[in-house]
Amino acid sequence: MTKQVILEAQEYLTIEKDDGYKRIIDIYDLIKRHGPNEVIRFLKDYLRDKEKGLKSLILMDKTQHRVDQYVATMFRMHMAIKTLEEGKEVKSIAWSKQRAKESSQLHARNRSNHSRSRFGKNGGHDAQNRFPCEQSQRVA
Repeated sequence: MTKQVILEAQEYLTIEKDDGYKRIIDIYDLIKRHGPNEVIRFLKDYLRDKEKGLKSLILMDKTQHRVDQYVATMFRMHMAIKTLEEGKEVKSIAWSKQRAKESSQLHARNRSNHSRSRFGKNGGHDAQNRFPCEQSQRVA
């Protein structure tokens, strides 16, 4: 996962306040300590907790300002998760393309060593299929 992907995801998780910026979650430090897969799993769990909190807020009072804050936070978290997952996916696609290229170079180098003896041609066969015409010619 590149730093650019991590920074883009962190931008989704940073909110501008009157006196500066507030980070919902600092994923840069989390990724350094725990790895991208665990951070994505943590963000998904945290998002589920926010959804539960939003449901309880809506049941109490739909007009609260906190409902808007929960929705905005959940959207930001969802976008950060997608950014991290796509960044991880792009890396794996690039890795698999690189491996495929290396494999094709290896294959080209060893191409002359391949044996096709099991697919050899039968010299005595005239390439015509033979089907019995009568019932008596069939072998059980």
